[in-house]
Amino acid sequence: MQPTKKIYSLQVYRAIAAILVVLYHITDLSQTKFDYTFLGDFFSFGHTGVDFFFILSGFIILYVHGQDIGQPKQIKRYLTKRFIRLYPIYWCIASVKILIILLMPSFAKSYETDSGYLIKSLLLIPQWPLPIIGAAWTLSYEILFYLLFGVAILVGTRWTFKLAIVWTLAIGGVLITNSVSEPMFGRNLFVYFLLNERNLEFILGCLAAFTVLNTKVKYSKTIAVAGGTLFVLFGWCLSQGWGVFSFALTFGLASFLLVVGSASIEMRHYIRWPKLLVFLGDASYSIYLTHAMFFNIFLVILPRLGLMSYLSPFWVAMIMVAAGITGGSFVYLLVEKPLIYNLRKKLLTPLKFGLGF
Repeated sequence: MQPTKKIYSLQVYRAIAAILVVLYHITDLSQTKFDYTFLGDFFSFGHTGVDFFFILSGFIILYVHGQDIGQPKQIKRYLTKRFIRLYPIYWCIASVKILIILLMPSFAKSYETDSGYLIKSLLLIPQWPLPIIGAAWTLSYEILFYLLFGVAILVGTRWTFKLAIVWTLAIGGVLITNSVSEPMFGRNLFVYFLLNERNLEFILGCLAAFTVLNTKVKYSKTIAVAGGTLFVLFGWCLSQGWGVFSFALTFGLASFLLVVGSASIEMRHYIRWPKLLVFLGDASYSIYLTHAMFFNIFLVILPRLGLMSYLSPFWVAMIMVAAGITGGSFVYLLVEKPLIYNLRKKLLTPLKFGLGF
């Protein structure tokens, strides 16, 4: 079965994933800057929005490009689309951060002026410490997945299935071993990156898309509700400090169920989602990349306006959340959206499906 429609549930879930990350960062910032526990520390699990993002990415790529597997002629178009989607807006945002560092080096961490560090940051090569835009560490995993899916386009379904099985078993072996002994491979960053359990979430996302496209999912509402409930339950466990055995096997599986259930429903029935959430899903990448920058801007502005003495830490946090989401949305409207449109117009032939991913 070929994809024939845009699934707006995915856009809404991208919005939710981005907002979870924003709430996680404001929770951490409130504690470190204001010694304040934001909303009872509940959103200390918000970093798992990343796990949700990875499931959604795996789903979208197979949903849009599944028919390209085994079609080597499609590799150029595929890689061009992925490049346009990921790098240009990231480079714009990273360049702003680098310019600020060059103009005000006193605000920079010592390693942020190192040329090797900056080059790796711009190319999104895995490294420690985090890249110049901290949240962009996840993009290295996105690129790895995009490249491996590109291999699938070149080698076809049979080899893709075999390689996916080997990769899954290798990651699973490392996950099990690390749970009962010292971490395998020590601090080898490359191996840690290649066999990180978060990579399983892309595979789960692909499996979700395959399931929706090739089977008639029964009890889809129940599956979606179960997935959402499990995600919140695991989040509550994290916020209570209990921890989880594996992010991929908890939040990843919960996201898998939520996406399979929701997408299956929307493939058969029209769902009227709030336009604001759909828009925030469209803007989620810009929100994800820029919200911390807008936090920092307001950390400077609010004291200078004398508002810190009048506002409680809760309202300061809420203003910064609104600033991060609104600021990221404007970056999407003014920079990301026209940039992607013009690059696609110049570099790509018209799309077969109006899926917008």
